[in-house]
Amino acid sequence: MVKALHITLLIFCCAPLYYAQQIVTNTALHGRVVDAQSGEPVAKVRINVVGSPQSITTDENGAFTFQNLPPGELSLYVTTVGYGLLKKVITIQAGENTEVEIALNQEAAALTDQVNITAEPFAVSETNAASEKTLNKTELQELAKVVIGDPLRAVQALPGVTANDDLRAEFAVRGAGFRRIGIYFDGILTDNFLNFVLGNMGERVTFSVINTETLREVSLLTGAFPAKYGDSTAAVLNLGTREGNRIKPAFRFTTGLQLGTSGVADGPLANKRGSWLFSARSSLLDYVSRLADKVADDNPNSDSSNVDFNDVQGKGVYDLTAKHQVGVTSFFSLLKVDEARDPAADPNSIFKVRLPNLLATAFWNYTPNAQFFAQTRFFGTRINLKSTNLNDGTISDEPHTQFGLRSDLNFLARPAHRVEGGLYVRAIEATKISNVFPSTSPGAPQPLERFNQQTVEQGYYLQDTFTNARRGFSVTGGARVDHNSLMSETRFSPRAALAQSFGNHWTIRAGFGVHYQFPDFGFLFGQLGNPNLRAERATHYNASVERTFGDRFRVLAEVYDREERNLLFSLSELRLENNRVTFSRFPFRNSLRGHARGVELTLQRRSANRLSGWVSYSYAQTRLQDEQSGLNFISDFDQRHTVNTYGSYRLTETFNLSGQWRYGSGLPIAGFFRSEGADLFLASERNLLRLPAYSRVDMRANKAFLFEKWKLTLSVELLNVTNHKNLRAPLINGLNLSTGRISYRFGDMMPVLPALGISIEF
Repeated sequence: MVKALHITLLIFCCAPLYYAQQIVTNTALHGRVVDAQSGEPVAKVRINVVGSPQSITTDENGAFTFQNLPPGELSLYVTTVGYGLLKKVITIQAGENTEVEIALNQEAAALTDQVNITAEPFAVSETNAASEKTLNKTELQELAKVVIGDPLRAVQALPGVTANDDLRAEFAVRGAGFRRIGIYFDGILTDNFLNFVLGNMGERVTFSVINTETLREVSLLTGAFPAKYGDSTAAVLNLGTREGNRIKPAFRFTTGLQLGTSGVADGPLANKRGSWLFSARSSLLDYVSRLADKVADDNPNSDSSNVDFNDVQGKGVYDLTAKHQVGVTSFFSLLKVDEARDPAADPNSIFKVRLPNLLATAFWNYTPNAQFFAQTRFFGTRINLKSTNLNDGTISDEPHTQFGLRSDLNFLARPAHRVEGGLYVRAIEATKISNVFPSTSPGAPQPLERFNQQTVEQGYYLQDTFTNARRGFSVTGGARVDHNSLMSETRFSPRAALAQSFGNHWTIRAGFGVHYQFPDFGFLFGQLGNPNLRAERATHYNASVERTFGDRFRVLAEVYDREERNLLFSLSELRLENNRVTFSRFPFRNSLRGHARGVELTLQRRSANRLSGWVSYSYAQTRLQDEQSGLNFISDFDQRHTVNTYGSYRLTETFNLSGQWRYGSGLPIAGFFRSEGADLFLASERNLLRLPAYSRVDMRANKAFLFEKWKLTLSVELLNVTNHKNLRAPLINGLNLSTGRISYRFGDMMPVLPALGISIEF
């Protein structure tokens, strides 16, 4: 009896412990990982539990389950290749099955702890934009190149973009050159977004001044762009910097074996009422300089330049109240180029270059309710390109300063009407001093260009967008007014766009706009300047049809017509006139008119899983006529056939492959040239000859190594995989005045080129 009682008491006392153990054992964590921007479930994501050997990978639906977790606070580290490293703290109650959704951010994007669905995969960032191409963060990182890390080179892969020079970041859009593309950095129109490295024979390698790691978004508006953008006639490129994250301090360190290192740090301010971000790069670009020298003179051992490039960038945002937010953004870069000393060098040869570039903005955001948003920016920029010869004589000194104000508002007047308006006012001052030194004997320099000028440009815009969501219809009408005080010229630009959806899969869009661009100071007061120039004009007509298949795939067909008037032109090239070689230097005139017409076809899939990318084909035709001389010729950027493709595939949670192929049927050789066999002669007609077709295939592999609290990614890149011999415009060595025969050779471009990069996140 006593023994039975003891057994009963033992069972009674141990039962709670047994059942408690069962409760703990059965505790589970169920969850799903989604893309922070689109909300799409992300497969093949690695999740580690700190202090535990447990690790799991999400399935095709982004789902995961942990069993037998201890109750209490758990720290999860979540990541996959192409996405950032996220720390997620979860509290688990004993005996409960916890559900959680984790928002994962793309690589080098700001951390967030919630899903913030901002757009459909192919939605435009501008209200009812007629033609817009965008790059998300993953596409930007993979296309910017390990060698340069240049966002402009990422843009070169977009549908309809022409870029056939491996050494240059500049690109053309629909037959118009880089000069006619407005580059907006955080809403501020920049006048010089490029650094350059000198090679032999005056060749340059150009690259943008901004770090891709700090960008939030990139969008290219190629036709009939909205009224908020002015002073550009061909296209607009938007580059927006990201804010720092408000979750925890995060750090990303990147190094490339060719170019140097960069680092980005960001995190929250006190009480998470704001954020901070700081980035810096230190790059020794001798590798790129040697590449430029090799391209210029075919000497693989050339080492004529010492190039150093450094930049720093900072951004701070603070919420004064729920309605008021203030912030500052600053950017400074410095490029230094020192050529090898050669006592016998021509006194007009550049020996030293200094190029500082400063931009600073302060902004105030006001959001009193969900229907109204206003932003005001005060900004200033300062650039000063200075080059000297071996004896410290000034070859060129070009300081350029602007400061001003930009204010934009967005008001949902009624559910169907969105009103946008604003102003952009900037004061610009530019100076240029350019000299030529005697080549045969020492002497004082002869002035080549001299000017110091100021102007104030004002722009005002207003547009209204009416939307009938039930019928899938949206129409935008608006206009802007621009005024240049130096030229005493005012221009009015009407703009319109519409979109009509049919069901869930078909959408047609159309756009119209008149666009003006005031000439830069160099065209007005430079060596061939003409102070009587007026603004250039382009009228855009754009129409497109889009068909989506499911949520992630679309086919897009666009047609466009750009009618151009008053384009700048100077007939200052060697040519054959009445069978005689002539060379006249005419000042710039608003003498060109013509058109650019074409069609663009794009097949695109954008997804966080499996294959993502696009295949695009463009056919374009441009023709211009000089009203002064009667010359009729195709544009310098007339590329009839263009193919741009990009693809990326995440094979596992740690391995990703991507690549791109760019093909162009060949740009015109700008000038008055004709050929007889392999010989080149001057001609009486312009742009008769074309370069051979351009083709380049680039491949990239990213391998991530995931540790408990940090992540290392190794990127291996191979540019011009097929070693295709692309050619640049011919370099002229001599001319026979009696026959017009030209001595020349084609400039080579980049051979097959490997690159290696390493990034660390923690």
